[in-house]
Amino acid sequence: MNDLISSIGLGEFLAICSTFSFSISQIFIRLGMRTATPVAAAFIINGTVSLCGLAVSIVKGTLFNSTLIPLLWFAAVGLVGPGIGRISYFIGITRMGLSRSVTITASTPLWSTLIAVIVLGEAPTGWVVAGTLGIVFGVSMLSLREDESQTFKSWFQGALIFPLTASISYALPPLFSKFAYVYQRTPEVGIGVAFLVANVFLFVCRPLLPGRGEVTINRSGFLWLFAAGLFSTASSFLLWTAIMVGDISTTMPLSRTAPILILSYFFLGKMEPITRWMALGTIIVVIGGVLITALR
Repeated sequence: MNDLISSIGLGEFLAICSTFSFSISQIFIRLGMRTATPVAAAFIINGTVSLCGLAVSIVKGTLFNSTLIPLLWFAAVGLVGPGIGRISYFIGITRMGLSRSVTITASTPLWSTLIAVIVLGEAPTGWVVAGTLGIVFGVSMLSLREDESQTFKSWFQGALIFPLTASISYALPPLFSKFAYVYQRTPEVGIGVAFLVANVFLFVCRPLLPGRGEVTINRSGFLWLFAAGLFSTASSFLLWTAIMVGDISTTMPLSRTAPILILSYFFLGKMEPITRWMALGTIIVVIGGVLITALR
């Protein structure tokens, strides 16, 4: 195991681990949202992750030793990521389905890499850039439908704006986290504060959301979403730590290689049919991940 971690890098290894927990959480989200509204799902998942992060930070004693500046950066993470990004992503799922919403949202690594190069001065190798483009292109193929009546115009007018907003919103938190880690390297505090701020943001903005942010859910939906929150917590801890010890330009692309299609096939059945384009897109995503880890 140590040889594997040293060969691909600790940050990259943690990012890969986070993607599996992330993919499981997405399946549970889809199942829970059969009986829950997007806002209800966001509240439950954000709340679960926040409580776990705050609990760990209290046990470790890092929460009350935090200073103002990193807390403000962590709050900014919550505002743009699990706040704006999550609600946009969930609405996209209800409008487009899981696989197609993931398609657009998965362009996040491209935005993250560009931001890391411009703002942080990271210099990813040509293989990393190629792998990142491969991942983005591969997941983009997941949106192709065998039904030719699904034109770009109808797609754009229907739901594209939501996952696109999510993709850009999800690209900013790693940068804000890096700024916070300059002052204190406490991912557990960041997770607790960020997801708490996200829920406050959603509560304040509810009247502006479609249907005035209706919150409805039954017991089954709550259990699915609570489980999704636990897996989201694991994914968050792994990814936040990966960003702390690694480069954004490599960890973020790897964190978006979640095997959504395989899990969708086994857990969602007819809710998310698998097409040949989706299968090919999955292969390209895997190749992109190999380029980043093996040839960086």
